[in-house]
Amino acid sequence: MEDLNTKVQLSKILIVGFLMLVGAFSIARPALAQAQDNCPLPPNTADIPDPSVTVQQVENGSASLADFTRVARDESKKVSLEGSTNRGPVFHLGCLVRQEGGPWRSGSIYTFKLTTAGRVVSHAKEMALSGALMDRGIFGQILLALGVPQTYVDNLGSPDAAIAARAQEAVTNRLRQEPDGAFDAGTPGVSGHAAVYISGFGAPIIMVGGFDMTSAHLASEVLDYGDPAVTAADVVDRETLKAFVTEAGNYWVRLRETSDPEATSKGKIIFRDRNGPWRHGDVYLYVLDTRSNNILIHAAFPDRFEIRPLVATVRDVVTGELILPQVLEAAKSSPEGGFVRYFFDDPTDDTDNADIPKVGYAREFTAHVPRGGTTIPIKYIIGSGFYLSSSNVTAARHNNVLKSVMPQVMRAMTASTVDAVSSRVEQAISDDSPKAKELNFGGASSLSDALLAHGQSLVSGGTFDPGRLLAGSSFTLPLNAAGTGGGLFRNVTIWGSGDYRDFSGGNQRALDYEGDVTSVNFGMDSQVGANMLAGFSVSWARAMVDYVDPETVTGELTNTLTSVNPYVGWQASESMNVWATAGYGWGDVEIAESTGKQESDLTQQMVAAGVSGLLSSSGEVNQGGKTTVRIKAEMAYTWADIDGEGTLEGMTLDANRKRLMLETAHECALDSGGILTSSLEVGVRSDGGDGEDGEGFEAGAGLRFSDPSTGVSFEGRARALLGHDGDYDEWGFSGLVRIDPGADGVGLAVSLQPQWGQASSGVQRMWEADAIGGTLSDNQSPLRMNARIAYGMVALWGGRQGVLTPYTDVSLSGEGSQRLSLGGQFNVGSSMQMSLEILHDQPAYGDSYHGIMLRSNFNW
Repeated sequence: MEDLNTKVQLSKILIVGFLMLVGAFSIARPALAQAQDNCPLPPNTADIPDPSVTVQQVENGSASLADFTRVARDESKKVSLEGSTNRGPVFHLGCLVRQEGGPWRSGSIYTFKLTTAGRVVSHAKEMALSGALMDRGIFGQILLALGVPQTYVDNLGSPDAAIAARAQEAVTNRLRQEPDGAFDAGTPGVSGHAAVYISGFGAPIIMVGGFDMTSAHLASEVLDYGDPAVTAADVVDRETLKAFVTEAGNYWVRLRETSDPEATSKGKIIFRDRNGPWRHGDVYLYVLDTRSNNILIHAAFPDRFEIRPLVATVRDVVTGELILPQVLEAAKSSPEGGFVRYFFDDPTDDTDNADIPKVGYAREFTAHVPRGGTTIPIKYIIGSGFYLSSSNVTAARHNNVLKSVMPQVMRAMTASTVDAVSSRVEQAISDDSPKAKELNFGGASSLSDALLAHGQSLVSGGTFDPGRLLAGSSFTLPLNAAGTGGGLFRNVTIWGSGDYRDFSGGNQRALDYEGDVTSVNFGMDSQVGANMLAGFSVSWARAMVDYVDPETVTGELTNTLTSVNPYVGWQASESMNVWATAGYGWGDVEIAESTGKQESDLTQQMVAAGVSGLLSSSGEVNQGGKTTVRIKAEMAYTWADIDGEGTLEGMTLDANRKRLMLETAHECALDSGGILTSSLEVGVRSDGGDGEDGEGFEAGAGLRFSDPSTGVSFEGRARALLGHDGDYDEWGFSGLVRIDPGADGVGLAVSLQPQWGQASSGVQRMWEADAIGGTLSDNQSPLRMNARIAYGMVALWGGRQGVLTPYTDVSLSGEGSQRLSLGGQFNVGSSMQMSLEILHDQPAYGDSYHGIMLRSNFNW
């Protein structure tokens, strides 16, 4: 039983130990950054023992503040004198006195050092105060406590430079006697003990203990910050980072080469100032002194790193590699320094995580520092960096993506529309299929018929009332391919095309991207004159582009665009045709990365024109058909206005493309009656505007089939960019379908009818009202869109030939009503029409209706 209890206890100990181990590993990352801040011994340096009088003794009353300050003074003097041959003890003691809870610092009891001018040399609690100038009133009380006469203390602030210099010399001479004494400035908390020692450089240093000094105890002073062309706020990528560090290095060299003995101290204040040009957000500078082998300035984490030896202790918590050797190697890799990637604490990240990706740049500079009537060359390594998660960096990356990729997307989308329109114009050169239009005025087919039919009912109070006419009228443009009649829309043709383009460009030094654009064009046009074609297309396009920036950040740009593009084509002569189009589009652009998405609305405008000239046409080249050679030229200009949202800036981008192509086509007639045309084209193009521009060679091939008996034709094209001045590549393919069954009603027919008012006759409206159980009203839907798809086929009735047409109708109104019908229509010339229709009607208000309707019409 005793052995069992022992085993149980042992098991409990193991479990507890295991849980503690798991807990330790679970916080390993943030803890590691802090654990690396201990005070390892520099090379050739012996450990420094605890002081004979500690701050804990001062706190419990077993020792005085004066005793502790004198002991701290004596230890500092000792290591300072040793520093002429070995700076290790100086750095090691400088680290020990900053350890909270250690024998040198606890709470408000710690030490800091001052020069004879009252400037902070180092501060055990807040190293960010080092280099700053102490308030003159407080410093005066310290000097008085050290035995400096009041006259000299007063004359230190004299506007007469000669008087101030003599007073400073007298103060220095007094302090060379290494006095000490207690001071009290008469303000709560502003008291302590001061003791002086002569440093290894021969200058008096004032050690102050027991005074909890903060930024509130500093004097204001005017400093020269320089005027850098690139500031910390401008750093968003490698180019701006390199320029910023170069500016900082040159500024530091100028500062150190002055005769000002306080140049280093002033430089610390200037580089740390968050309101100055050298520090902004998470962008900061560090200065490494290679002569004294220490970290002279670290603007973001002075408490952790300043006045520490250049000993590699901090590791990249992701890769495990030491960071300092990488920085030193990058700085010395070339006269212009070098870049380095690592993971490090972001000073603006309150979570204190050390796994934030950072891009650093470091460079070595040499300053010839005046000393003792001569100059000493001192090498400094100055560096900075930016964090990839920074909002400024993210915004700059996103907007660089827009400026680099969107122009290519704009060119591809515009080219899709241009190719669709130009191909349609080419198809329509010899097209002549009559179509119908209809204007319906209160059930009449013309305005004159309407006036005669309504007579006096249109007159109210002796005045013509157009409202009475319009109440029962409609303005319908039936764009149905199987209609008949004449007028403006006698040759309406519906066409559609699809297009796919794949492109890639950029490079790893700027931005590498690869993506595609898929677009669909739906158009309709009419021959408005003997040699003129007019119409419009509605285009929908979507681009998806993957990118990788120089820092290997990956993302995806998505752009969708809907546009309306009116166009005209003109056959100037038998050998030349000209076309032009313009467009207005709207949509959005989205950039998605692992950290989230940003989206903005945009609008886009486009103008384009082209000309095609016939060089030769002959049936002798190939006896199986006709061969033509054409030269084509076109140009397109596109502008996009991005509204801007979040990290995406509002901006206007423009892109243009000019092409000159030579096309050879061979047309042959098939036994089935169809016509097959193959083509090959080669030429040059020039891309301009934003994004990647330059000249290149382009080639393409096409195949077109048309069947005059059915009015259906289609075309396929493929193209590729064979060479380009930049790193841009592109290829793609497209297809075009035209539906035009002709006037006999045989074949596929598509109808799209925008309708305002009442399109049906008065009798038909009454029949529909009675059938549905409603009431006749003139206030029905003012706007309705009707669409039909049908297919006409030859059928016999009593030995007579007719046309049987199954169809589907869909009708939607602006008020929310909808109607769906399936039916068939049989026509024998103009003598007989019959139709059977199954109807589902859902009005905007009230119950839905289902019905079957049979209609017939006989003329004799």
